[in-house]
Amino acid sequence: MADTPIRIGILGCADIARKVSRAIALSPNTTIHAIGSRSIEKAKRYASDNNYPSTAKIYGSYEQVLDDPDVDAVYVPLPTSLHVEWVLLAAQKKKHVLLEKPVALNTSEFDQIIEACESNGVQFMDGTMWMHHPRTEKMREFLDDSNRFGQLKSVHSTFTFYGNPDFLENDIRVKPDLDALGALGDLG
Repeated sequence: MADTPIRIGILGCADIARKVSRAIALSPNTTIHAIGSRSIEKAKRYASDNNYPSTAKIYGSYEQVLDDPDVDAVYVPLPTSLHVEWVLLAAQKKKHVLLEKPVALNTSEFDQIIEACESNGVQFMDGTMWMHHPRTEKMREFLDDSNRFGQLKSVHSTFTFYGNPDFLENDIRVKPDLDALGALGDLG
């Protein structure tokens, strides 16, 4: 565990950032240091609605978060179409990156992201929490138990959610210019 908390800056006010913010707040070695949005009013409202610490800096742009010398790492929950632009800037400014899924629209974009992080000496992590959750390893151990299942050859699963009218009209996953991979990119 770090001697001093890792200071996280958050780029944007996405719904998923609410959950990640709570996790950051509960972690003993991280703190929410800054939030940036396209408008200062939205950032202030978001910070207040999500009980950000009073010490958190509130910015009216993503650039201000990246320019803050006290931000160690950034969480980027922006639409997928914006990932390359903001991760490259974050890496150039020596900020470690936690990037929400899907990380890129294609492998070329992913390669740019990885190259920027590696060449700038910053850590990259994707926000596919399921892959990083300790429960996943336990499930794998359980399923690999040949005494229980024999030789497991395939697993079929289904994940669904209700796309209400508001979702179908307003969510970024139904806007190809923001998230061209749609709900499949996010949930798949």
